[in-house]
Amino acid sequence: MDLLNKIPKDKLLHFFVGSIILFLSLLVFNTIVSIFIVVFAAVVKEVVWDNFLGKGNPEMLDFVYSILPCFFYLINTVI
Repeated sequence: MDLLNKIPKDKLLHFFVGSIILFLSLLVFNTIVSIFIVVFAAVVKEVVWDNFLGKGNPEMLDFVYSILPCFFYLINTVI
């Protein structure tokens, strides 16, 4: 539990939203399309919303935390 306290809340929020998008897209699409949707949403958020429109702070770690649920899902389906 101490580890979760060390992760910034912004990164946990990115992980949570990435998980929700992945879960909802998996209800409708296959794995590849669902992962593409999560990656696309993360790129659009960081590049367009944060960088181009200047409404946030573009960070590579935000992108990583957003797509991390995809890696966990892939690991879980392989094992």
